[in-house]
Amino acid sequence: MAPPVNPYQKRPPLAAQVARKSVQMGPQSQQRLTLQQRTHKLQASSHKKRKGDQLTLFGGQVFDPVKHCVVCKAKAIGAAVPHRGHDQRCPMNRKTKGITNPQVLQQQQQDQKLKAHFAAPSKETEKMSSNNTTTDSVQQFFAKRPAKNLAAPSGTSTTNCSNISNDNNANTLVTPEDLCEGVTATLEDSDFCKTHGRFRAPLAMSAIAAIVVDKVINSKKSNQFADCFDGLTTVVPASENMYSSPGCHSIVGQCLLLVDWKRCFGLDVVCPHCQKEYLKTTRTNFSRNKILFPVFGLSGPPAWCMVQHYKCPSASCKAAFAANDGIILCNLPAYAAASYPVESKYALSKHSHVARSATDVFDLIMTTCGNGDLCSRLLYNGVNRAYMERVTDCCSYNSMKGQNDKSAPKHIEKEGEFISTHPPAGDLIRDAYDEASSSPFTRWKISDHDRHTREIQGVGCRLSCAEDHTHEVTKNCYGRSRIGATALWDIGTDTGEIASAVLVPTTATADLSHAAIQVTRRPNFNPSAICSDRWPTKEDYWAVLLGKEVTGRLGLFHFIKRILRTIRKRHIDYYRALNLLLDAICYYNQHDYDQLLGALKAGTIGGGSKHTDEDIADLKMTKHFRKRYGKHLRKHIRPANVICERLNDWFVQFKVTASEGARPPLGRTDPITNEPLFTQDTKPAVDNCKLKAQHLQDPLPLQQMHSAIEPVENSAHGLTQHASHRGESNLEAFHLMLAHFGNNGMRESLADNLNLTGAARHNLSIRHKMRLMTDETTIRQRSKMPSAWEDVVSYCNHSELIYVNELAKEAGYQEVPFPVVESLVPDTGERFFSECLCWIKNQRPPHDEQDLCLCHKCYGERPVSVVNKKHAPAVENTTTTINNDSNISNVPNPWPPPANVRPPIPVPIPIAALPFIWTHPPDLHTTFLLGAAKPTGHIALDWSRGGAHLMTSSVPIEAK
Repeated sequence: MAPPVNPYQKRPPLAAQVARKSVQMGPQSQQRLTLQQRTHKLQASSHKKRKGDQLTLFGGQVFDPVKHCVVCKAKAIGAAVPHRGHDQRCPMNRKTKGITNPQVLQQQQQDQKLKAHFAAPSKETEKMSSNNTTTDSVQQFFAKRPAKNLAAPSGTSTTNCSNISNDNNANTLVTPEDLCEGVTATLEDSDFCKTHGRFRAPLAMSAIAAIVVDKVINSKKSNQFADCFDGLTTVVPASENMYSSPGCHSIVGQCLLLVDWKRCFGLDVVCPHCQKEYLKTTRTNFSRNKILFPVFGLSGPPAWCMVQHYKCPSASCKAAFAANDGIILCNLPAYAAASYPVESKYALSKHSHVARSATDVFDLIMTTCGNGDLCSRLLYNGVNRAYMERVTDCCSYNSMKGQNDKSAPKHIEKEGEFISTHPPAGDLIRDAYDEASSSPFTRWKISDHDRHTREIQGVGCRLSCAEDHTHEVTKNCYGRSRIGATALWDIGTDTGEIASAVLVPTTATADLSHAAIQVTRRPNFNPSAICSDRWPTKEDYWAVLLGKEVTGRLGLFHFIKRILRTIRKRHIDYYRALNLLLDAICYYNQHDYDQLLGALKAGTIGGGSKHTDEDIADLKMTKHFRKRYGKHLRKHIRPANVICERLNDWFVQFKVTASEGARPPLGRTDPITNEPLFTQDTKPAVDNCKLKAQHLQDPLPLQQMHSAIEPVENSAHGLTQHASHRGESNLEAFHLMLAHFGNNGMRESLADNLNLTGAARHNLSIRHKMRLMTDETTIRQRSKMPSAWEDVVSYCNHSELIYVNELAKEAGYQEVPFPVVESLVPDTGERFFSECLCWIKNQRPPHDEQDLCLCHKCYGERPVSVVNKKHAPAVENTTTTINNDSNISNVPNPWPPPANVRPPIPVPIPIAALPFIWTHPPDLHTTFLLGAAKPTGHIALDWSRGGAHLMTSSVPIEAK
């Protein structure tokens, strides 16, 4: 039995305790050090810099050209250079380039041989040879490709992400099933969803972008990117397991773009600001902020872009650009820029872009109604239809497994999951259209606004013209009260083209004088007659502009309208009275009328049914006869005395009451309203038309008043169409379209862009129809297309056609793709619509006694007899000298106004009086736009090119 332990006994010394424990503990635990002590042991004993050269990986001395190369050392100290080669390890050695590894040298020599081999042209003996064709290569070429279980969705590209590798160093490529599993696993990551859930792109699209960056863009395999991307685009592929993952199934068929011109096309982009340095790449928007840039289209959900950002390395520039900016796209080659699905002028600095397929449609919609909300709804409808198809596809597949299969996953929601950002609203669409119309970022270096303006400036006249006012179009301008727009004055030619259209504060001649003088000064504007809605009022004014030899006429449309606006249109005899009124004023050509009656009775026109005499008589009493067959009938205007006699008979035939001693009435009241056809204003209107009947006849022979459009060979009726050269009827038809180019309440810039586009395309369509009659090549091509499409203009931008033709010439093509093109005339300085009104309002030009404009653009620095009564007090027996538009001083030297001559060529005026509009050559277009360069040197004006040109010592800049 052990003795009891004494609790008060003293403890043994520490050495005895260690000795007792050492029997049970190993040597490692006894020598254990703390983490801090171990760290201090691993640290170096001294932090002083080691003396001597740097060591190589294997402990050798690193080669330094200045120390070890004799030639480089001599050059460094300024001594005489020995006549020997550089050291083999020196990078300046021409043979080794500093590479001493024999395997690397051998590989470089082999690469040079292969480069020379492939650069050399093929020999004649090597062409069409089968020496290198083996049996194995033939079998491999014609081997049957393995069929896929699921086809890619319709409308998607064949290039997809199925070639993405799971490992950068792996030899196998990932399948669409592996890709679907990767997206599903990424979406289950709470951290990923929390980080990317606040961005605009759907989570599934952000997940596929992260996989593409990791497995493709950052892959070390050389062919990985080329196998996955087609240009800039890759398409998410379909897989068998996609229906089990709603997130993966929702993005199948969607496009992911990498907008990097260096990586995708090997293009170095020159800085458009300084035009000196190549831009350097920085980072993409996805690598920096994990965001994607949307491009909305009509086909479905938006395409998402990883956009590379550039920066100019020049110390004086440092400009930054995104790879999808319009200024970058317009300077790229056309084949590369076409891979980004946005037109360069629409590549604005916005939060999203609209695809080219959508803007082409919007270009037609905006020009006809200006409805930005409709364009926005079309984009949103594309997303909704895509979601409907995706949900239908998913539900249809899962329904095949069984009606009560509860294992089917829940379909993805539209808002927040399928689409997390919405298309731009109608206001943004209109803003984008307005900004794109004035954008110079096009490959032909001219904006749509300037192009349409110069197209209208090039309109000429050879036979007759017509001028008129219209009021409905002013409702499209929201600020018409602020700028004082009451009406629009325009002038049309005999072919129907619009030569000028400007907003005016009143219908007075003085307000349209500036625009009229500018039109008549065109070298190709030489009419023989003019039609006006108020002729013979202001007959002396037009005699001064066009000459006394020009014949003036009252328009047929306004002559008839003065009577028709006084009768009741809901009367039972309205259309009968209208037809008899036309018959009292004009009649159809007998030959044309006989041909039309024969075609109607034979049934070759008019729906294929044969018409009897009673059917033709009933048809003539309706508006459909003129609407359907008026293009085949030429009209003769009756003599003045005959018109007056027939107007008396027409008035008696439809009047209900008569005064004592007058001819008895033959008309009747309406059986429903019990009202007569005429009002109290009809009689004065008829009397006024009798007085003006002498100004109604055609100023030219009938053959010159119409152009014949011969029928095609396979025409059943064989009737000739006649295009009238009565400019007034064509001008009134244009007024109806002009009022619908925009919507009510638009800002001036947007309304002007829409009106300019509509007017320019209206003129272009007329010239296209005229070529159908004169151009033999066009006449032969008419037989190759349906008659419904032969008068439709195929291309509205002839500047782009000229640019394509120049590319074809540079490529060596013998024939250009577009042989019929129209070049732009030099800018004459004319401005249309509200721009002209704003200029007149700011400059306040004076006028003479005949309401002729006397501004510097019309007459230059000339003394005049009378100034504008609105802008300055009238002074009798004194004259004034116009130095500019705002400074008028009295001088004693009289100078009579011009008479019967065209306005003289203007002379130079002080530069301060000119409203400048800057344009410049294509190579400096972007430079001046961004404000990088400013004109310096001696300044002078040059009027030799038809306008004021600001000339500097280095660069000419036009000032209109």
